[in-house]
Amino acid sequence: MQRCVAERVIEQMCPLTCPFNPFNPDAPKAFDAIVGKGLAAASRWLEKTVGPSEWARRFDAMDRRFAPERDLPLIAYETQWTILDLALSDRAFPRVKEVLEDKEERSLRNDARLVFEKLARSKALFVQVTDANPSLPYYTVRNVFEPGEEYLYVDFGDQEPLERGALMFGRFLVHENCLYVIPGVFVGTADVLGGAIDAILEFLDTEPDQVNEALQRALPEVWNLCTSIQDERDGVGELGGGEEAGMPPEDPCRASFYLDADKHNAIEALKRHPFFSEVDPMEFGFDPLGETIFDIHVLPVSSPPVQPLEGEEDLQEPIDEEAQVVRVGSVYVGPEKMTITAMNGVEMELLKGLILELVAVSDS
Repeated sequence: MQRCVAERVIEQMCPLTCPFNPFNPDAPKAFDAIVGKGLAAASRWLEKTVGPSEWARRFDAMDRRFAPERDLPLIAYETQWTILDLALSDRAFPRVKEVLEDKEERSLRNDARLVFEKLARSKALFVQVTDANPSLPYYTVRNVFEPGEEYLYVDFGDQEPLERGALMFGRFLVHENCLYVIPGVFVGTADVLGGAIDAILEFLDTEPDQVNEALQRALPEVWNLCTSIQDERDGVGELGGGEEAGMPPEDPCRASFYLDADKHNAIEALKRHPFFSEVDPMEFGFDPLGETIFDIHVLPVSSPPVQPLEGEEDLQEPIDEEAQVVRVGSVYVGPEKMTITAMNGVEMELLKGLILELVAVSDS
């Protein structure tokens, strides 16, 4: 087991069926522990290596390339990819490249190397589902700009089930011809395919055989194009489109649990954590029969706490009280049940992990 942890996938040829292989379609917990949480934990190493100021500068530059209402994890991981690409192509950050190429360098353990290797070789792809494979944890997808190029897209339950013809655009980890999504992937309907292709080709303004290469460096702009076309098709932002004018949309992700502790203890636990702010708190105590609501906020360049990578110290970053925080979800605490909402599936998993450490619950 120790050799497995120290060498899996990078040093060993691990079969895709192994329960400890994070890319095994039947092992979502292994993927989440090593890759899902690893992406966030590895970003702390990258930020420390390039320096907080440089990281913040590049994060801000990437943020401005995306349209509003985008996913913060998407911005963070695209910033990571950009830094890795600059380092490995000898254009900047020689220290990053030195550590990545020196396998004896102990500041970066195997799981972190695995995350960075896959992220550095990840692909920005526009794909369409050709076979939904009902009851199986993967979809067959084709590369829209290379129709003969097919992959299996492995779904670990981060989004709603996809139908045949569904579209996806984003950055994907690639392993043995399988795709694994990086947070923030665009999901669209088949009827916008033609318009999306035309808009992408017009924006990239390149030869057909160079489209895939051009996509790698234009993910924010192409993501904006895809989401705007889908939003127009869905009537998002128009009056009468199902949302009251001026009201924010309801969080799309939701999970409920039974409280195993009394409501008072649950509320006090959430109040003690800096990410949670009570909405319209009562002047004295709380309503034991009603619902107590907390909004969840994080700093733009941080995420809810994640488990450190194998061999990594758990870094506690101080919170800058003057920085503008961003809402990522809410918690509704009732007399017997607690409901968590989030902006997307990845943030939902992070929030569930955090909240379930604070409050004793069981599945509803």
